[in-house]
This record gives sequence, C-alpha cells and structure tokens, in this order.
Amino acid sequence: MTPLVSVIVPMYNVEPFIEECIDSLQRQTLSDIEIILVNDGSPDRSGELAENYAKRDARIRVIHQTNGGLSAARNAGIRAAKGTYIGFVDGDDYVSSDMFQRLIEEAEQNQLDIAGCGFYKQSADGQTYVPPQLDTNRVLTKPEIAERLKHAHETRFIWYVWRYVYRRELLDRTNLMFAEDIRFAEDSPFNLSAFCGAKRVKMLDEGLYIYRENPNSLTEVPYKPAMDEQIQKQYQAKMAFYNQHGLAGACKEDLNVYICRHQLPMLLANACASPNPPKDIKKQIRRILSYHMVRQAVRHTPVQHKQLLRGERLVLALCKWRLIFLIKLFFEQRGTMKGSAKQA
Repeated sequence: MTPLVSVIVPMYNVEPFIEECIDSLQRQTLSDIEIILVNDGSPDRSGELAENYAKRDARIRVIHQTNGGLSAARNAGIRAAKGTYIGFVDGDDYVSSDMFQRLIEEAEQNQLDIAGCGFYKQSADGQTYVPPQLDTNRVLTKPEIAERLKHAHETRFIWYVWRYVYRRELLDRTNLMFAEDIRFAEDSPFNLSAFCGAKRVKMLDEGLYIYRENPNSLTEVPYKPAMDEQIQKQYQAKMAFYNQHGLAGACKEDLNVYICRHQLPMLLANACASPNPPKDIKKQIRRILSYHMVRQAVRHTPVQHKQLLRGERLVLALCKWRLIFLIKLFFEQRGTMKGSAKQA
C-alpha cells in the first residue's frame, strides 16, 4: 500500500536530538506516513536508537550506509521512499504534530507539486518565527513561479528543503536528486530545479517546522577547510541550471548580489578564521578574489546596490579595491562571521 507521504530523516551525530525528532513524526495527525531514517555512517548511537524505534513502529524503516554526506543520505531515502509525496526533516530538528497533515491536505486539494510553510528558529533565547518568502495562501502557477525564480536568492525561498513537501511525480518527471558532490548548502540547487519543474505551488503562513540552532552542526563550525571548494561547486551547479533553462541573463543580478551579500563574506571570514599564519591568510584572500564567481559578482555589483547593508557595502568596496590587509583586519575585528544557519 502506498503511504501518502514519506518523510526522510538523515542522521549523523544527532544522538542528543534524534529521539525528539522521531517522536514528533510519530505524533503526526496524518497516520498514513512512512518514516525513513538514514544512518549516514554516524559514529554515535543514532543508528541504534533508530532501530529501536523501528522495532516498535511498522511505519519506520532504517537505512544504514557508509558516510556520504547529507545529499547522499537524502538520495538514499528518495530511492527507498514509497510515498505519493516526499518530505525531509533534519535529525536535529522536529516538527509540529499537524505539519504533514496540513501540507498534504493543501497539496491534495489544490493539485500541488510543492506545498510549503514557515518555520520557527529555536535557540537558547527562545523561538523566532520565519514566514515563507513566497506569496502565501494562494496557488502560484508555472508562469508566476518562473517570475519568482528570477529573485530566488533575494527572497531565499530556495533555502531549506525541510519546509516543503514534494509530489513524487515531480521528482520522477524532472529526474531530480541531490548533487552528492555538494556537501554545503545543498538545498538551493535542488530547489531551483524543483520549483522550475513545478506546475502549482502553495505556501502556508504557519510555523509547522522547528529548526534547532545546533552549535555542533557543520554550518556553525568556525573554520571549514572544504568551504571554498563546496561553494564553488554549488555555484557551478546553479550556473549549469541557469544555462540549461535559458535563465542566466534574467538571474544574473540575483545571483551576483547573493554572492556579495552572503557567500563572499563567508569565504573571507572562513579564511580569516583559519589557524594558518597571517601571510597564508592574505594569500588565501587573494585566491578568493580570483575565483570566477567572486570576480563576476564583485565586478557587476555596485557598492550602493539597494539590497546591500552597510557592512556588506564596505566588504564589497574593499574587495573591489583589493585591499587585502583591510579585509583581513575587518573580519578579525568583527570575529568569525557565521554563515546563515543550515544555509541552502
């Protein structure tokens, strides 16, 4: 029998959180649900805890695999999923009891390819609501979705797959999987393709997902040696998508400003957070400024662009003038500037 929805939960070092995550899925008011727990070679007890749940609940299946990263874990879940719809929940997060009932009801009633919602960001200081970045409570059709894609980075609706459910037919029709060679900010290339292929989309202005700010997650580690390579791979995947669909011109400004606002500061902050000697850090800053994606963004984005905040304008100006010492000084004084949590 085909379940209405398959929920895929990748697990890696989430032992302190995975039970709350699974409990929230077991409490779903939608009972016609399949829960696929993917143990991505986790060195902790996540896999063992998952097996204990599977013994008690027939709706739960566990997949064990060698560590391949988040994209590989999600893809393993997609291949195993039997549901009419597919959703994703990170193992260190949890969801409201009616999340999947609300999203699947909307998808069924409105013949949606994608249904989404807002979410709560949970930290030590409490919860903050983050509304959807697309029009809410109305169906967006293909021409409207195409128009929104031109501003996908500005509005950030392509960040985070876990606030959406996707009709399985959409993934099959577009042959859509996660790029396994991208291990940082994997969600946005996937969502670009998903929304491009979708015919009908609807967003609910409801906080149905609870994202937990986890200080031990990949995005919160101060220095990431592989960041430069991974961000460039993500850029290449996006450009391949834009070129394939004839969107490179229409989306050029959106992508360039996004790089200047988010990825360039992340790259520079990451370089300055490295344990390397100062001369090597300066060398790395020069290397970053030579990346094709950075050169394009810096060259074509005006310092006074309306989307840039004051600090972002300063960083962009320093990069345009290639003032390496001042770039290094800026980020050292500011401290490690973290990337957006679980940024897609």
